[in-house]
Amino acid sequence: MLLRSFFFSLLICLYGVVFFAQEHQARSQSPILQIALPANFQKITTGYLFQLAAEMLFIKTSVFLGGLQPGFPPTTYAKALGNNFEVMTTLYPRFIDPYFFCQAFLPNISREEASKANSILETGINAFPDDFIFRFFYGTNYFLAMDEPLKAAKAFGEAAKMPNAPLIFGRLEALLSAKGGDILAGLIALKTMLAAEKDEIVRARYQHEIEIFEQAKLVREALTAYEVKHNSSPGTLAELVPEFLQAIPDIKDSFSLVYDPPALRLERIDKRAGSR
Repeated sequence: MLLRSFFFSLLICLYGVVFFAQEHQARSQSPILQIALPANFQKITTGYLFQLAAEMLFIKTSVFLGGLQPGFPPTTYAKALGNNFEVMTTLYPRFIDPYFFCQAFLPNISREEASKANSILETGINAFPDDFIFRFFYGTNYFLAMDEPLKAAKAFGEAAKMPNAPLIFGRLEALLSAKGGDILAGLIALKTMLAAEKDEIVRARYQHEIEIFEQAKLVREALTAYEVKHNSSPGTLAELVPEFLQAIPDIKDSFSLVYDPPALRLERIDKRAGSR
């Protein structure tokens, strides 16, 4: 009995030594994520097991991500990561987990990887046409990771037309359209939201914002008239007065009128930044 206990304790100690030795070796080596073979090739070679192939690739990729050490440069594995998420979602479009992992890791690496994430999310949107979260990811990537507010506005505008779509989609469409320079599109979006809103407090807020957008629209029309006459854009908005505009609107409160020739944008003021 004593010999058996000793032998059992020795096995536990040996297991611990081997475990910590392997962990130390893994930490000392740079992890490598291999690029998966193209989805079309895997569909041919795996046949009816394409779903299993996608799940195995997902597990392999997840294990790699879980083993990354803090500070490990994401640019070293970005290409392989994007490729693998694309392959697994192409093999099995209704495999929902890869889309969330893709959104969690790719857009934060670079603008190019954010674009790759959106191409992968398009597969998810087609596979789950009624899922709002994928459309939210899609529009958010265009805005925050790629700095393309007009494309983000278009994405949120399409999402806002869906039955039972969250109201935030329509509002984001309006704000991002104006931020991207398409003030008229933002104005139309706000008027659409006003027509559908029943709450009087919310309606009053929309009406106030519509008035601001109307003022910005007048400035945009004056700029267009100036450009038609002079075949160029003015250096400042002050050059529009008084021939094309009686006065520059005093837009304040929650919005700011930004002129960056030839673009005119209406941007939401970040009050938190202003309070610092």
